[in-house]
Amino acid sequence: MSYKVSIILPVYNASKYIKRCLDSLRAQTLTDIEVIFVDDWGTDDSITIINDYILKYKLETYWHIFRTPLNQGPACARNIGIQKANGEYVAFVDSDDWIESDMMLTLYTEAKKYQSDICTSVAIQENCDGSKKILKTPYVGDKPIDIKQRRYLLANYISYFWTMIFRRDMLLQYDICFPDSRSSEDSSFLGQCFLVANRIAQIDKPFYHYIIYPQSISHRKGVFRGRDKHKSISAMFKFSKKHNIYCFYWCVLWWIYFKKVIVMSIVDYIKK
Repeated sequence: MSYKVSIILPVYNASKYIKRCLDSLRAQTLTDIEVIFVDDWGTDDSITIINDYILKYKLETYWHIFRTPLNQGPACARNIGIQKANGEYVAFVDSDDWIESDMMLTLYTEAKKYQSDICTSVAIQENCDGSKKILKTPYVGDKPIDIKQRRYLLANYISYFWTMIFRRDMLLQYDICFPDSRSSEDSSFLGQCFLVANRIAQIDKPFYHYIIYPQSISHRKGVFRGRDKHKSISAMFKFSKKHNIYCFYWCVLWWIYFKKVIVMSIVDYIKK
């Protein structure tokens, strides 16, 4: 069975927040959505909560649960989700965040309007002190992307990949996946997409609620992640060479490496 959008969620010890996320997924106004949960061997009752929710609301036909072979982190879980997905587009949601009810309908409609490989939107970052921040991706227009625009996008993007939907055929055609790493894997995935996407539609409206919790892995302080970052961003170099486009973007790829591997590793480590 095919769907318009497949929403992929890695699940690992999310029981404290998962209910709000599930409610936001069930409230989506777009029809023909499937939701793919990938259990990454958590130690709480997250999967039990999801199973009970599926049974309560009779969602068995289009909400599915899979499992990683062992605990390998969200990158592996998302890759499994991509392979299991049947949607024309795929989206990624973290289990401790939530989305507005019209997110998938709006992004899918806009993507189809321009026959885009990616459609982006805006997120609201909600901090534990109650403050909020708007998160946006650089704007490149809705026409086919030229080399100059692509270089600008690559030089300035931040990995807000959960504000987007991606054409699944593009991911499969170019073998785009999250590298086997626990840091900057989302930057690598999104960078690979930006290297080959032909059109990117953009909507200047916040749909995704990105919630910051102090215990989040990505926000832990005093942790050196240089090796993982190197592994992730190096995957972009390999990808560009595999598809014979390194010669067009080598300079900006090295800028990404400097910024995301060297600078960010130092910043992460010295944060107090």
